[in-house]
Amino acid sequence: MSSRVSLADLSAAVKAEYRRIFTERRDDLIAVSFNALLVTFCWFLLPDKIVNWLFTLHGALAFPYFLELWMLGDTPATNVAGRDAVRAVAQLHDPAALRLWLRAKHLVLASFVGPIAAIVAVIIGVVQHRYDMAAAVAITLLFLPLGTLSVAAWVGLRVPYHPRKLLWRWEHRSDWRAALLRWIVLVLLPFLVVPLIALVLLIPGLTIWLIAHQGHPPQVIPPAGLWLGTVVSVVVSLIVFGWAPGVAVKIARRRYDKLHGYLSDPEYG
Repeated sequence: MSSRVSLADLSAAVKAEYRRIFTERRDDLIAVSFNALLVTFCWFLLPDKIVNWLFTLHGALAFPYFLELWMLGDTPATNVAGRDAVRAVAQLHDPAALRLWLRAKHLVLASFVGPIAAIVAVIIGVVQHRYDMAAAVAITLLFLPLGTLSVAAWVGLRVPYHPRKLLWRWEHRSDWRAALLRWIVLVLLPFLVVPLIALVLLIPGLTIWLIAHQGHPPQVIPPAGLWLGTVVSVVVSLIVFGWAPGVAVKIARRRYDKLHGYLSDPEYG
């Protein structure tokens, strides 16, 4: 009975988050879309020297990986509390409600990012006739956002900020530490933190792929190693998706007074 209630609650929370993201915070989708366009422009239109400097991995199937990371690497991934402060405050006193709320947020944002990256990987695989590798990459990227977003949310529970217009921050420039410096750091932080989280989650699967690749021609991974690495990557993401919100709840409980006070007053910026 409890599992059915939990699933019903999660379904309701997911529906509420979809309503929020399509009405109150459409800029979340704008940020994700802008980053997708930006990485596509950089990958295909910039000179090779700049592309080689921007992207450490190369090859056609590396593109959907970077596409996903750039789509995730923005404030919707980290500033979960500050971007939905009223609802965050309402959940802080209830650990179960907070976990449910966070999981719904991660599921909804992942549902926009993961499928896009997976579809791009499949299209590339079909064009290049690399069906098995493309399918493995697509499945990995489909689930990777769940684990990545679950850990990235810790940042927003330790150092949230209220989204305010640039004019407001300029008017409060005299308090430069709170209104400008702190905000600039937190805006840039996702571009560093999110790729690092994703890389750590991918290490077990990538290690299996590299080991399986030894002794074989370039771009060839035996099916057993390819699918074992894929399964491991998916399992790691799902485990983290189940575990990380519990850590987020502990962070929120330890910082309850500061979080409640900060999130309740948008004038803190």
